[in-house]
Parts: sequence; C-alpha cells; structure tokens
Amino acid sequence: MRTTVLAVVLASTTARAGGKLERDDLPGPQPEVAKHEPKVDPPAVPAFELPAVEPGFHSPRELRVRGRTLLGTELKLKGYVTSIYDCAAVLSASNPRATRAQILASIDRDPALCEQPRFYLGDRKDTAREASISVVDVPRVPTTAERRRPPKDKPAGTPAVPKVAVGDYVIVTGAWATQSPHNERNTNGLVVYKALEHAAPGAPGAQATGAAPASPAPAASARNDTDIAVVTKPPLRQAVDEATRNASTAQLSACNKAIAARQYDAGIAACEAATSKWSGNHLAWYAAASAHMAKNEWPEAVAAVERAVALRPDQGMYQLYHGISLYEAEHQRARTEQAQRDHKKPDEVTVDPSALRLDAARDALLRAAKLAPDLWRAHYYLGRVYRDLDDSRHAAEQLTQTITTYPSYRFGYIALTELYRRWDYLDEAIAVALLGTASVAAAETSELWYEAGMAYDARRADDQAIDAFGKAIAARPDDASSKFQRGQVYFRKGELANAARDLEEVVKSTDPQIAPVKPIATQLLGQIARKQR
Repeated sequence: MRTTVLAVVLASTTARAGGKLERDDLPGPQPEVAKHEPKVDPPAVPAFELPAVEPGFHSPRELRVRGRTLLGTELKLKGYVTSIYDCAAVLSASNPRATRAQILASIDRDPALCEQPRFYLGDRKDTAREASISVVDVPRVPTTAERRRPPKDKPAGTPAVPKVAVGDYVIVTGAWATQSPHNERNTNGLVVYKALEHAAPGAPGAQATGAAPASPAPAASARNDTDIAVVTKPPLRQAVDEATRNASTAQLSACNKAIAARQYDAGIAACEAATSKWSGNHLAWYAAASAHMAKNEWPEAVAAVERAVALRPDQGMYQLYHGISLYEAEHQRARTEQAQRDHKKPDEVTVDPSALRLDAARDALLRAAKLAPDLWRAHYYLGRVYRDLDDSRHAAEQLTQTITTYPSYRFGYIALTELYRRWDYLDEAIAVALLGTASVAAAETSELWYEAGMAYDARRADDQAIDAFGKAIAARPDDASSKFQRGQVYFRKGELANAARDLEEVVKSTDPQIAPVKPIATQLLGQIARKQR
C-alpha cells in the first residue's frame, strides 16, 4: 500500500544515512467515536439484484440503478409512460385569462415559449416521476408555417412526432447519456429520443419471467475489502533530541489552540513552525490537515495528512483524514473541471460520478475502518465512495454500519434511505427513515420525514405520505420540496384545494433547488384550474 511504502522509505532512508532510530512514543489523536448512544436495529441489507429482462431490452429501474456502464450507447427501453410535459397547461396556469385555443395559437406562432418536449418512463403505471427515466429531445408538432414549407426546405431525417398518452406501454429507442443535443442534463442519465413503438405488457419484448439471468452486480462488489493490508505496529522513528521535540510540541500546542478558536490560518502557521522544527511530529501534520479541511483546502489537507500517515500508518484517525481529504479533493477537482467546461460556477454543477477517481480514498478509508471499527465517519465516507462507484450493496453495508456506530447522525439515515428508494426497496427505506426520526434530535428530523414521505408516495400510501410530508413541513415551514411532493399527492387524491395551496407556494418559492420542478407545479395548477371551472 502507498502509505506503508512511504513509511518504509522514510525508515530506510534514515537507516542508510546513519541516523539513530527509536521507538515512537508520541501519542496518536483521540479517535472520533460516538459515546453514550442508544442501540438501533436497522433492517438487513438486501441482495441488490435486479429482475431479469429480455435480452436486447432494458427496464427503467435497471437504468436508474446500474445505468452508468451503458452511458454513451444506444438502447431500447421498455416501460409505462408516467408523465408528459404539457406546455399548454404550464402556460395556462401562468395566463389564467387566456383560453386554451389562444394559448395553442401562441405556441404555434412561437414554439420557443415551450421547453423541448419530453416524457417519462417507469416500470409501473403508478411509478413516481422521480423514479422514472426522462426521455428528452422528443420531436414536437411542427407549426403551421413549418408545415407550409416547400419539401426541399424541410430538414431530412427528422423522427416522426410520437403519439403517446400517460399509461401507454412503449418501447423507446435512444441514446443513454447525461446530456442531450438540446442541452437537457441529468447526471443520473436520460434517454435522447430516436424512435418509439407501442407494445403490450407481457408480450415478446416485455420483462421476461426467468428467461434471462438476473442482472449481475458490478465488478466492484466482488472485491473482498477485508483483505486490505494495514500496519498495526508503529514503525521506528528517527531519534530527536529533547530540546527540538519540546520546541515543536510548543508550536503544536499553539496550533491546536488556534484551531479550537477557529483561527485556521494562525493554526496552520503554528503547525508549519512545529513541523519545520521536527518533521517527525505527526500530530502537527495531522492538526495542519484538520485546519486545511476546515477551510475546504483539500489538496493542502491531502499533502499534510499524507506526512502523518507516512510516519504512523497504524493510526486509524490519520487514515480516516487521508481518505476524507482524498475523496473531497477528487470531488473538488471534478467539479472545477466540469464547471470550466460548462462555463458555470463550481457550486452550480452536479458532479458526474463516472468522472471520479476514488480508489485511493476508498483504500485509506478501509484501512481506517479496519484499524478502528468504531470510526463512524470512515463508514459514512465509505458509503459515499461506494455509492459513487456504483456499488450499491457495499454502500448500503457501510451506511448501515454508520447508523449502528452513530445512531444520532442523521446524514447516515438520509443517505441509506435515498439508496433504498432508488432501488425500490421501499420497506427498507421506510424502516430506516422512521428509525432516524426516532433516533436523531427532533430539530433535525425534517429531511428524514421527507424521505419517509417519498417512500410512502412511491408505495402509493397516500395518507401516510401526506402525514410524513406534513411533519417535514412542521419542522421546517419553508420546505418547498415537501410542499411540492405533498401537493402532488393531494392532487392524486382529488383534494384540489389542498393541492393548490401547496403548489402555489412552490411556484412562489425563491429556493433555487425548486426551480426545476416549478414548471410541473405550474402544469398541475393549470389542470386544477380547469377541473374547478
């Protein structure tokens, strides 16, 4: 392993230089473990295996959970149409005095009033939009002026406009990608439309009933992570005289005091003074790394903590900080590069996990967890690493270990619930979310109630979903995401007044995270207005 080799190199260099070696009696840092926590009993981790599909076809669920390896390929996707973008309904809601005929005439004159047509495919008719696959760049109906063009002026090779309705079972041919030619984006994947044909559920081409093997787990799952090598005994260090050691530890004390006061620049300066006096002071390298981490200076944190790991590879906390720094530095690199390509600010882009190089971070975190199994943060970051590596089973195991070792940590519950919902393991998702609401501080339960509501919604347990979203909103009254989801459930139940109240607040929200769903809320408000006439 890299850190083990570094430690051996340092020791060997010292020996060749004739330096005296001695036992390292400098204590390691206190481990970050949760104490006095209640015991919790999370659900067992499921198998994470997909149902069989007929060769040559793919299901929405398969693309949702294991679609990364198919990016850049053309494929055939089968499923039910669960939602269709209705431009006229969106414009009607924002222009209530206009008749539908007037709105359609406006669209005919200026198609730019509408977004590019799209629809969504799910495994079932009642699959939620959030769990469906978006089909984008769908051909639109030509305008009157376009239909009057001479044949020679019409673009060649344009696909026919598909005729689809919500509930149709169809086969869509298209390219599986994260970005479309018309600049639709989704890091989880989308289908760029090429062709469509209607099919009958259960007919040839539908999901097979055992004719093909279940979808195999990704290759990363075959790795036996318990076999990773770790150093359990401290290596010898180069001898240091007492005066040098005392001067270095005095600077380390100043560094720690500054960091405790959140004076990170002063802390880094003091730690650098400590290591300049004695480069073997691994606690000073570790403290410097923690200050850089607090400032989100991830490459600098990696450089500092690597020195601590090289000196004491047997310390779980050093391996933990090394793994965290490597993980965050890699995300920062990928985000910066993507922002430059997209001409955006780094905080405006979503990182594509397939662009991440995470092996080094994973290995450091595995060493940390093996050296100190109660380091809950090591399990949490391992869960994130495996999620990014598209290895859901290992991710679920590590996130389950997170909430077992730190039951009050809400982010462990949230990440595990999201993973289970993505795989349609709704019983497990609900169990984890409710376990979280009972285990974390009451003021921190809003996101957990939202996750519970999403799982109930996916199960079409409408009353439980409304109750869960209501509790999320009670804990955080400006929670527009929960209002959007609850508004949709109310709409499905026919409680139009309640639906309108929630959806109107969504449309008025200034939360930038709500912007992508505002057109949907507007479209639903238009349908409510027509029903109430």
